[in-house]
Amino acid sequence: MNLPGKTFLICTVLSLSLLADLRSPLRAGSPEISVQIERLENTWLYEVADGDYQILVEGEPLKRITGAELPALRDLEIKLQKQKQKDPRAAQQLNALLIAMGRIADEPTLIYLHELFESYPERRNDVAEAISWYSQENQRRDADWRILVRSLNIVEGKQARAVMQALTRFHRRSNKAQWIRQVILVGLQQNPEGQAIAVKLLEHWTGQHPEQSGEAASSPLVAWQKWFALKYPDELPAELPVESEDSRWKYAGLLKELKNESTKPANLKLGAEAFVKATCVKCHLFGKTGEKIGPDLTHVSRRFQQKEILQATIFPSHFVSEEYPTFTIITSAGKSHTGMMGAAGPDEIMLLTSEGKRQLIKKKDVDEIIPVKKSSMPDGLLNLLTKAEAVQLIRYLSRLPEGASEAYRHTTR
Repeated sequence: MNLPGKTFLICTVLSLSLLADLRSPLRAGSPEISVQIERLENTWLYEVADGDYQILVEGEPLKRITGAELPALRDLEIKLQKQKQKDPRAAQQLNALLIAMGRIADEPTLIYLHELFESYPERRNDVAEAISWYSQENQRRDADWRILVRSLNIVEGKQARAVMQALTRFHRRSNKAQWIRQVILVGLQQNPEGQAIAVKLLEHWTGQHPEQSGEAASSPLVAWQKWFALKYPDELPAELPVESEDSRWKYAGLLKELKNESTKPANLKLGAEAFVKATCVKCHLFGKTGEKIGPDLTHVSRRFQQKEILQATIFPSHFVSEEYPTFTIITSAGKSHTGMMGAAGPDEIMLLTSEGKRQLIKKKDVDEIIPVKKSSMPDGLLNLLTKAEAVQLIRYLSRLPEGASEAYRHTTR
């Protein structure tokens, strides 16, 4: 018997076996993300390294999505979205899939991702992260820049870092105070790495380098807060909201309760009753209920996430819509009236006060009109509600009311 020949044969078999094992997503010790993509032969969604997700075809990374892959990937995305409520792993797999799609997206895939962002607010964090991967590894497009900037209102943690990092690579800069303010706010909630990325983006957008001295030496965002206050004195300050000591319900507690309730059917009857009890009906229209004086909330679920609706309710002056500014009107008699201003008659101005009352002021009696940073929506509205009512109010607003147009919803699902 020729032992050297036999040894060579055994080594060859072992080598081929090892090679096949390395090319298979099902090898021993495979990472947490390993999902076979149905309708595509030998194709997997796979975590090739920590946080590095790719689509593998016969063990090789797919270089670019084409018309052949997109329908199957979209089907998997819809399947995982439906499973997310019952299977916690599906949420992580869904995030991985969007990242993998984003980094090798073709034009139809990018259009699909943008449709998801516009139509499903609760999914914007994951979509923004996916687009940030595309922007860092491919061309930088204006349409993607706008998506990333808009996502600054909602992204957190590593997703916020990915979005800010991607924005520093665009030649385009933001000259709007509201977005500069938002970068500062995001940075204040970040770890040191995230703060450094926020500072880099602020420097990229403004061309400024505020002096890091004194208190600012311990936190670079403090210097930017001071710079913002001097540069934009008429804007809302770049400060995180502070909850009132007498607030009955805290933002973090209600947000946690909303997440806990997400797998249960919403109590729409209780939510509708809370909409009236919290006096929302005095200023806001929701479907056929309420007054259209303040923002119309009928399609608010197509514009904002639940946490954004909750934040706007607890901290009404943290973000003040440019469409509904607040003013103080000083009359020639020296009286002061504050609220949202609207048209009344040719000789009058209508003012909606924080108590939800309409006040008519003769134009001839107006001495001065002063813009106000504070929202006319009063603080503490949720103090009027029980915890269950507060939670169901947000869930009630997070759906389309009966008879509302579906025009805002993406319809290819």
